[in-house]
Amino acid sequence: MYKLNSEKMFFDMADGQAVVINFVTGMYYSTSTLGSAVLDNLIKGASPEDILATLKKEAGCPTDFDKQFTDFISELEEKEIILPTEELTTAPVVLTNAFKDGFALNLNEFAEVQDLLLADPVHDVEVDKGWPALKEK
Repeated sequence: MYKLNSEKMFFDMADGQAVVINFVTGMYYSTSTLGSAVLDNLIKGASPEDILATLKKEAGCPTDFDKQFTDFISELEEKEIILPTEELTTAPVVLTNAFKDGFALNLNEFAEVQDLLLADPVHDVEVDKGWPALKEK
């Protein structure tokens, strides 16, 4: 089972699309439609096994989908978006509108607004530098 790494990550679903922001590094992430559904289900307490079993029942599921699925979860863990947990919640798997992009499980990472996301305009004020004084990387 997994949970959102809420100490570092902000997560939101909007119109079936996940947006994740790492407010420590300023990186932000988006996923494919199916990736958004998988991530949302993991965070809500569905087990990876239940999610995979549900996906494999869908028409058109690739025969080698298991590896793509486990690689996607590994990438979410590597980016510290999700963390393993011992909590044994059992949430149902919900895949509403999850196949807009087919069976693609993609995680995209962006740094374009990293400086903006790391800026703290309320607190980052220095007399000699002005406002905001951006943090050094």
